[in-house]
Amino acid sequence: MQNQIEFGYWNIRGIAQPLRYLLEYVEIPYTDKVYNIAESEWSESVAKPPLNQEVLVNLPYVKDGDKWVFESQALYIYIAYKANRPDLLGTGKEEQVVVEQVKGVLIDLYRGFRSLIAIPEADYQAKKDEYFNTQVLWIIEKLNKFIQGRTWSAGDNLTYVDFFQFEVEETLEAYKPGLLDQFQNLRKHRDALAEIPQIKKYLASDRFIAKPFYPIGRWRWW
Repeated sequence: MQNQIEFGYWNIRGIAQPLRYLLEYVEIPYTDKVYNIAESEWSESVAKPPLNQEVLVNLPYVKDGDKWVFESQALYIYIAYKANRPDLLGTGKEEQVVVEQVKGVLIDLYRGFRSLIAIPEADYQAKKDEYFNTQVLWIIEKLNKFIQGRTWSAGDNLTYVDFFQFEVEETLEAYKPGLLDQFQNLRKHRDALAEIPQIKKYLASDRFIAKPFYPIGRWRWW
């Protein structure tokens, strides 16, 4: 039986949520260490051993025995190999390239959306629709077109980028309910991933963080 690892992040969904999906999918035993973003536990933790000895210390992290791993993109790789599932990184060089392409598009979309919800309060109502239509919508459209005819994000095989895409789809649907009805390929992907037994069980559990997506008081949310 595998030793239980510790996964640490704030008490929000944020950039950690796709990693939580991945951990659930590969069924690695883990503890979800949640730090309250409004409290000082994390800042106190990094000021003392062992974290004050880790140069790259950051959230999210994985603690595996005495080993610490930081940075979200590295954690996808670490978790895949920890679960003996390197196929989740892409099977063969061609699929691995496609995985990275899709990830790049998702990062662009994620950044665009964060910029949208960070529009100053005084300007938000006047600017939000124009910003969404000019800076975010076109990325959604090209992603929807790219995955047409594919079983998963990169092709026939499920990879870690599917969990990243799923969280982006969840975020967009929460922002504009019914939005994915306009993008049937994204809707199909979201629905298929939500039906994976491990994910379906997690979404129905009390361990799943429904909200907030972003820090309250820093990023607007609904």
